[in-house]
Amino acid sequence: MVDMDRLDLDARHCWLTTTGRITAKRHTSELWFVPADGGIFLMSGSGGLRQWCLDLESEEQGVVRIGDQRWHARSAKLEESPTRTAVLELFHDKYDEYDGGDRNRLPTWLEEAAVFRLVFLREVLI
Repeated sequence: MVDMDRLDLDARHCWLTTTGRITAKRHTSELWFVPADGGIFLMSGSGGLRQWCLDLESEEQGVVRIGDQRWHARSAKLEESPTRTAVLELFHDKYDEYDGGDRNRLPTWLEEAAVFRLVFLREVLI
């Protein structure tokens, strides 16, 4: 079980390391996140064509770093649903307000964003 109290869920970014579906090389992306039960949600506002999105769709796993903690995680893409909408509203609350308060990317995100849920499986100890 993941001790979510130990994670800095107020951090602005997390880092996701995936393995390239074609090259098999690892690469790391700095991403926005919001908390989920037992993990986090990630979003690509421009849809699912980012490398990390394609890698997660292919392998359905990666390593997430928040602060100095790292977790092996299993991913699933959220399709159109009330849950997806609620998650995108959380992204709006966390990031649009921070970026000046006059931005509202939510309508575009509702149409175009790719949303993934990552469930933390085990902590990576360094």
